[in-house]
Amino acid sequence: MANQRPWKESGAASGVVACVLFALSLLAFLRTDPSGDTPYPSIENAQNAPAYLAANLSSYRITILLTTLGLLMFLWFVGSLWSTLVQAEGDPSRGSTLVVIGAVLGSGMILVSCAMSYTAGLSTSPAQAEDVPTLYTAAAVAFAMGGAGICLFLFAVGKVVLRTGALGRWIGWLSLLAGLAASVAVIAPFWESGPLNPATGVFGRWLWWGVFVLWLLAVSINLTTRERKDQSDRVDESISDGTVMEVNI
Repeated sequence: MANQRPWKESGAASGVVACVLFALSLLAFLRTDPSGDTPYPSIENAQNAPAYLAANLSSYRITILLTTLGLLMFLWFVGSLWSTLVQAEGDPSRGSTLVVIGAVLGSGMILVSCAMSYTAGLSTSPAQAEDVPTLYTAAAVAFAMGGAGICLFLFAVGKVVLRTGALGRWIGWLSLLAGLAASVAVIAPFWESGPLNPATGVFGRWLWWGVFVLWLLAVSINLTTRERKDQSDRVDESISDGTVMEVNI
């Protein structure tokens, strides 16, 4: 059991690492000056995507790379979270199963979005540039559909936590609120411009993602702290049992 401690703690703390990578991704994105002379285009202005990518290709690729790495760390965190929730929920663990399904679905769609974005960035020839607006639009829509998966994930976490008391009830309510914010992503693909469009919209793209990252940071810290406390309690119990045995002998 002692050998499992570093793995359990690293799995719980991987959510913090994911948040750091997502924050660095945002900083790389801001380096592109998305509201500057060559702005980051909404779906309505997707025809401007080739010009934006040509002007900011290096930073754009770094943004996608860091987002991809962050998602991988998030999935590692989900493994530790699932282990905690399924232990608290017991059989048949329907809620915990939905947690994994939502996380995999959401992360998978966002990874598809990253792949499309990479492809758009590689399409630099004049002939290929005609495909960039389509790829750019598809990437934004896939990101929003990833938000739908994250929405399922958050609601499932909230349900299990509130029912079992695992991680603290405040985490359950926080998960439901974050899930409510992520639910906006479900309708984002219907908007081409404005605050709900999935490419640049405050609500369609940025708000739900920011709320999710903050949720991830809070829950990862909470889970890591609990893992360390549980391990410390086990060590204390082992020491206590050993002392009792010596006295009996």
